[in-house]
Amino acid sequence: MSAALIHVKTKPLHLSADATVEDAFSDMVGVCLCHAEANRPAVLENQIEGVHQMRVAFRRLRSGLKIFRPRIPRAASAGLVEEIRWLNGWLGPARDWDVFLEEGLVPVFSRFPRKRGLLLFRGKAERLRQNHYQALQAALIEPRYPLLLQRFVDWLDRRAWRQDLSDAEQESLAEPALAFATPLLERDQRRVLKQGEAFAELSDGKRHKLRIRIKELRYALDFFASLYPAQAVKAYLGALSMLQDSLGVMNDITVARRLLDETQLTTASAARQVIEGWYGCRLETHERQFAEVWRRFTDCARPWRN
Repeated sequence: MSAALIHVKTKPLHLSADATVEDAFSDMVGVCLCHAEANRPAVLENQIEGVHQMRVAFRRLRSGLKIFRPRIPRAASAGLVEEIRWLNGWLGPARDWDVFLEEGLVPVFSRFPRKRGLLLFRGKAERLRQNHYQALQAALIEPRYPLLLQRFVDWLDRRAWRQDLSDAEQESLAEPALAFATPLLERDQRRVLKQGEAFAELSDGKRHKLRIRIKELRYALDFFASLYPAQAVKAYLGALSMLQDSLGVMNDITVARRLLDETQLTTASAARQVIEGWYGCRLETHERQFAEVWRRFTDCARPWRN
C-alpha cells in the first residue's frame, strides 16, 4: 500500500509566545482542515483509522469554532458549521459501526465463535457498515465536499469573520492568545468539576454532557498546548484522556442499542441479549472505576497555573 493511503494523525499546533487570538484561530482552522483532507484517500480505501482521523479532524474543527466564539461570534461561521454537520452525518455512522464491530464486540465474537445467532448478526452488521462506508465515500466525491473545503480556505484567506465585527471586536482579535486561553481553560475546568463531582447521581443524558465538556476542555488545551509547560500539559491531557475513555465506554452502550435497532434485532433475540449483557457488564466495571479515574484528574496540576 502506498504511503499516501495510510491514515494521518493531526500535527501539533505550534503557537509563538506572541501569537494573537486571530493567529491562533487561523492556525487552528488550517491544521484541522489539513488533518481532514490528509485522511480522505484512506477513507476512500475503506481504512478504519482513516475514517476515525477524518471524524476527529472535523470534530476538533467544530469544537475549535465554539472555543473562539467569545471573539468570533457564532454567526460568522454558521454556514460553515452546517456543512460540517452535513459531513459528520456520514462520518458518524461509519465510525460508530467501526467501534462497535472492531472494539466493542471483539470479546463477544471471540467467546462465542460458532454461535449461529451472533454469526448471522455479524454478517448483517458488516453489510450495514459497508453501506455506511459507501454513503460516506459518495459524499466525499460529490461536489459539496470540495466546496466545503474551498469555502473554508476562502474564509481564512479573506479573514471574512471580520466583516460583521465592530472596531472594538476587531481590536480584541489582536489580544495575546495566552491571555485569551488561560481564563477560558480555567472556566472549562470549573464546569467539568461542577458536573463531575455528582457523577453517581447523573442521568445518562447528563453523563453524556459531562463527556462533551471533557472533550471540549481536551481540545482547547490541545490547541493552546504550546503556550504552557510541555510536561504539565502531557500529564493533564493524559488524565483527561483516561476520563474521556471511561465515559466513552458508558456512552458506547447507548450507541450499541441504536445500532442493534438498526439491524432490527428484537429484545427477545438471543444475540441481542448476549450483546446487551456484555455491554452492561462493561458499564458496571467502568462505573466502579470512575472514582479512581476522577481522582487522578482532580489531583493533576493545571498547566495554565504553573
